[in-house]
Amino acid sequence: MIDYQLMMNLIAICWGVIAALFLGMSWYYLIYIVLSFKKVPQVPHSDKKAKFGILVPARYEHKVIQTLINSLEKQTYDKKLYDVWVIVESEDDPTVEIVKKYGFNYFVRDELTPERKTKGFAIQECVRHFKNSNILYDAYMVFDADNVVSPNYIETMNDLYQTGVQVGSGYRNFTNANKNWIAAGSAILFSYLNQFASRGRSFMFKKCNLFGTGYFVAREVIDDAGGWIFTGMTEDVQLTCYCFYHDVYMKYYPYCEFYDEQCTNFREMHHQHVRWVWGFFEKRKHLKHGGKIYNHNTKKKYNIALFEYNVSVIPLVSYCVVLIIFIILSWSFAIASIFFAPKFTFTVWMSGLGYFLILYATFAFIATIVIIRDNKHLKLTRGTIAASILTYFLVFGEFGIAFIDGLIHKEKRSSWKVIKHVGKEGK
Repeated sequence: MIDYQLMMNLIAICWGVIAALFLGMSWYYLIYIVLSFKKVPQVPHSDKKAKFGILVPARYEHKVIQTLINSLEKQTYDKKLYDVWVIVESEDDPTVEIVKKYGFNYFVRDELTPERKTKGFAIQECVRHFKNSNILYDAYMVFDADNVVSPNYIETMNDLYQTGVQVGSGYRNFTNANKNWIAAGSAILFSYLNQFASRGRSFMFKKCNLFGTGYFVAREVIDDAGGWIFTGMTEDVQLTCYCFYHDVYMKYYPYCEFYDEQCTNFREMHHQHVRWVWGFFEKRKHLKHGGKIYNHNTKKKYNIALFEYNVSVIPLVSYCVVLIIFIILSWSFAIASIFFAPKFTFTVWMSGLGYFLILYATFAFIATIVIIRDNKHLKLTRGTIAASILTYFLVFGEFGIAFIDGLIHKEKRSSWKVIKHVGKEGK
């Protein structure tokens, strides 16, 4: 007969040991929290000006792109010093007419095979066109069609570029964070990645994370890499990895602000998560080779930065997996005890519930910390704050569902699902 009390005691001891190990491995999470309250020094305004190529992959995004185009047209930066290139797949795309109306450039892709449908391949073709046509820019800046850019965005990014930063990322704000709990949860996730992870890495290692758009990358970095080689399902993760491997000087700069639209329904969020999760697991070996090592850190700091980046998600993921295993074990024992030792059923069931509440409270705590730190930017209403704290467990837990879905359905790992955008001016 199973000694249920002994089993629960053993699980509790294992949990205590694993929790201690998790805290020991998570030193950088604590440092990130502290550094999130440290002010990022503003760089001086520069009279020296770079020329930027603004790249906007936009496949049939005519319903939303005008807001982005309008915000780019209203930039305070000298219009002669930046060119907007909207990348489309067909001359018949209605997006083209909107671009023409503003006098901006468009580039029609001609290498459209099923395996080359990603945003990375679109940018690769456009950058290759620049090289073949002898069109030179000091740096490239990437946006999505649903983004909205603050009027001084390019000008502020130029100030950052002139300090020697090779890859700069601005603050990603949100046009629809108050729409529902799904949009709010996504906003909280990106706010953490902005204000905690990227901010901390900027201070500690001259590095940051890139999240889709809103960043610039110096042309020298792309040229040294042999062109735009970041063509996977998550080209932003690949570019970030390349920068860590080659010690590129990166900086998160919150004084540059752009707005992004978040998913508002579960199905589309799931499609995104499958792409992000499995894009994260794509092979990175080719990103280590070639190119130039820029040596912006000492060898010791370089190794620490690379180690921290490569293991950054492991403690939290391991913590969640272990708790889920304990929950399953506890409730399995509880069900078995109904038939063999009913007097233990309630105790064992409550033990499993306790582990579930620990897991649930972890994500409620994370959401609360992010909101306390960053709601001056997010501007979530009281109702949305309450809903997002209560449901953040579901938003983050959906990554686990996305992983399992991709594990079962391999074709989903490399399929690009269109995410519908509504479009809205950033506030």
